[in-house]
Amino acid sequence: MTERTGGSDVSGTSTLARLGTDSASADYRYRLVGTKWFTSATTSQIAITLAYIEGQKSLSVFLVRLRNDDGGLRNIRVNRLKDKLGTRALPTAELTLDGTPAHLVGGEGDGVRKIASMFNVTRVYNAVAAVAGMRRAIALARDYAGRRKAFGKRLLDHPLHAETLAAMELEWQAGFVLAFRVVELLGIQEAGTATEDDLARLRLLIPVAKLYTAKQAVAVASEAVESFGGAGYIEDTGIPRLLRDAQVLSIWEGTTNVLSLDVLRALEKTNALDAFLGDARERLSSIRKESLGPSVVRVRDALRAIESFAERAAQEARDYAEVRARSFSYALARTTAALLLLEYAQWSTASSEQSAIAAATRWCAGDLAPVEKSDGPIPSPILIG
Repeated sequence: MTERTGGSDVSGTSTLARLGTDSASADYRYRLVGTKWFTSATTSQIAITLAYIEGQKSLSVFLVRLRNDDGGLRNIRVNRLKDKLGTRALPTAELTLDGTPAHLVGGEGDGVRKIASMFNVTRVYNAVAAVAGMRRAIALARDYAGRRKAFGKRLLDHPLHAETLAAMELEWQAGFVLAFRVVELLGIQEAGTATEDDLARLRLLIPVAKLYTAKQAVAVASEAVESFGGAGYIEDTGIPRLLRDAQVLSIWEGTTNVLSLDVLRALEKTNALDAFLGDARERLSSIRKESLGPSVVRVRDALRAIESFAERAAQEARDYAEVRARSFSYALARTTAALLLLEYAQWSTASSEQSAIAAATRWCAGDLAPVEKSDGPIPSPILIG
C-alpha cells in the first residue's frame, strides 16, 4: 500500500484501476497503473493492493497474481530492491504497475474497510513476531551469561547482570500474555463465537498489543546486544541482527503514533472502553490470593486512571487526547498485561509456582497507567539552528 505520497495515510494513494479492453481474463478485468514505493515479500505469488477505480473518490482493494504461468511478471517492473536496515532476508522492492491485471475484492470503493480486516491479522502477527524476537534475544543473552566469565565468575553470577536478565524476562512475559490475549480474541472472532463485547475488546487491543510489544522488542534487543559487550557489536556474531530486525516492528503495519490515534478512534466509534473495563474488573475480582492483594489494588487504581482519562478526553478539545494518546495506549497495554499476569499467578498457586507470583508482583509494582496528567499547554517542538 505504501506509495511516495503516503504510507499509513492511504488517502494519498495515486494508483489507478482501469477496466481492461481484452476479455481473456474475466476475473482480472482491471488494469493497475502506478508505483508502489515499498512492497514486502516481493517473491510471493499473490498480493493485495489498494487503488482508485478511475472516476471514483473511494479506494478499492484488488488481488494481484504477480506471475504468469511461465514465471514472468505480469506487467510489473521491479525498479529496485530496497537496501534496508534489517529484515534483509525478506526482499522488499519498489515496483511500477504498468497495466497489471487485477481482481476486484469486495465492492467498489470498499477498500479501506476490507483492508482493515487484513490489518487485524498482520498486526497480531507483528505482536507475535515481537514476542518471538524477545524470547530469542533473552535465550542468547542468558546462555552467554552462563558461559562468559568476568572478574572471576560467570556473568550470570553477578547480581547486577542477573537483575538485568530478569528485567528482560519480565518484559517478555508481559508482552507474551498481552499478545496472546489478542490471539485468543482473534481466534473466537474467526470461529464465529465472539460476542459484541469480545469484538469491541479486539478492536481496542489489536493496536495496543502491536504498538507496545514492538517497543518492547526493540528495547529488549538493544539490551541483549549490550549484554554481549563488544561481541554484540560485531556483525559476524549475528547479534546485531536481533536489533536491526526488531526495529521494523514499530514501523510496518502502523507506527506507534498512528496506532495510538487508532486507539482513540476505537474509543470514539465503539463501546470498547466499557467492554474492556467491565471484563478487566470481573477478572480482577477472581484474584483472591492474599499475597497478590497489593497488586490487585494497583491494577484497580490503574483501571480508574484509564477511565478517568477517557472521560476527560471526551470533554476536552481533540488535541488534549491526541497529545496523550501514546501514554494512554501504554497504560492500556501495561494494565492488561498486569491483569493477565495476576490471573496466571492465581492459577499457578495450585502448583506452588512462586516465579509466576514474583513476576506478577514485580510488574504491578511499576507505573501501570502512565497517562500524562499535565494540564499545561501542548508543547511545541524545539527548533535548533
